[in-house]
Amino acid sequence: MPPNNPTSTHPTTHHNTLRIFNMERTMNAPAYAAVKRHELLKSTLLRGQTGTKTPRSLSCDVVFGSPNLGCRGTGICKLNANDGISASQGKQTCSSATALFVSLDDGAAAALLMPREFLCINILRKQFRNGVLRMQSPCRIPKSIAVALGLKFDALPTGLYPVEQLDGYFRIDFRKF
Repeated sequence: MPPNNPTSTHPTTHHNTLRIFNMERTMNAPAYAAVKRHELLKSTLLRGQTGTKTPRSLSCDVVFGSPNLGCRGTGICKLNANDGISASQGKQTCSSATALFVSLDDGAAAALLMPREFLCINILRKQFRNGVLRMQSPCRIPKSIAVALGLKFDALPTGLYPVEQLDGYFRIDFRKF
């Protein structure tokens, strides 16, 4: 039978289906929920965009604070790529959160999308006070993340960034200056 036939027993099709099934079976419930939540964030971001390329995105851990103050204070101290699972396994703290990091405008801009349930009240009060994230010092973007997303900048610059509260998540946009 041809491989595109839905009743095909083509080994590659069967193997891919089995791999996806096994991935979902081996994830714990919070990890699976986090992956599904990031898929929802991506689809929300793309709503209404027609004729454009799908933005590149990856799941990352965001450590809040200032890089110049040992990750204390306000801003974003570090970005670390993750497998979409690590933070959902109970490693969330009141100084970090999991986010979807999305490349926009062919790498000239990026957005961090953070589900509300991944943020503790202290992050909301301290980091997103008055609907603004205050970056007192730049946050270096690891080269592996910048390359994976096709970014044309290697740091989140200092400044004041509006924190947009949308349907169950927060969005912060960054642009190359």
